[in-house]
Amino acid sequence: MGTVFRNKLDTQIWVQYCTDKGRRRKKNEDYCGYYIPENQAVREALGSLFAVSDGVGGSRAGEVASAEAVNVLLQEYYFGNYPSRTSERFKAAYEQTALHLYDLSEAAGSCNKMMCTLTALLLKDGRFYITHVGDSKAFLLRDGHFIQLTKDHSLVGMLMRVGFLTKEQARTHPNRHVLLRSLGEQPILPPDFYSGNVQTGDLFFMSTDGIFEHLSEEEIRAFLLGMGKSPAGVEKLVETANERGGEDNMTVMLIDPRA
Repeated sequence: MGTVFRNKLDTQIWVQYCTDKGRRRKKNEDYCGYYIPENQAVREALGSLFAVSDGVGGSRAGEVASAEAVNVLLQEYYFGNYPSRTSERFKAAYEQTALHLYDLSEAAGSCNKMMCTLTALLLKDGRFYITHVGDSKAFLLRDGHFIQLTKDHSLVGMLMRVGFLTKEQARTHPNRHVLLRSLGEQPILPPDFYSGNVQTGDLFFMSTDGIFEHLSEEEIRAFLLGMGKSPAGVEKLVETANERGGEDNMTVMLIDPRA
């Protein structure tokens, strides 16, 4: 099956995601997952967690790496023995996940390195927290503005930040898939960390890099502004990318905290 699609309406959070292997790839090395605790006390204490991951192209078992990264992070955050302070717990769980991926990669040997990106969003007490390594992305749609909250750890991302490439040039650059940081490459991997307050009307959009092969940020912004609460909204976004060629795996996740 090429596409996996889910839609969930919770009393606190609305979430929708779609993951697809695209038209050119033989398998889907993307993975995503989330956990919204049904128990109100747990939800208030630990919040709700969402994550997307992309197996690094050229490494072996990318689909295993991405699934491990998401599932281990969810398990570590909710069940690990970490500090109670939200930011410290979130970062510690992420770092343990990175160590787990490194151990798996080392056990697999040099010919079977398992590496991936991992971008995670935590919603708790009217605030958002993000941990991130790689070139998967987290955006915030607020008051009509589509703001990237994460920094791409890629060659083209670095070249854009120093002014050598524009966003349009980066989309078609021959080295656009070259990563500078990923899980599985080293045992100690502190993630980028971001946090802020959630405002009424905010929407969070998380994705792997494949969707941006065929859709610009402005197109995605316009699509999100017009989709409302369509039960198949993000699926249509992926369908559009496939109609334009579907060069890579694609995963998108839309989260409305309903603040």
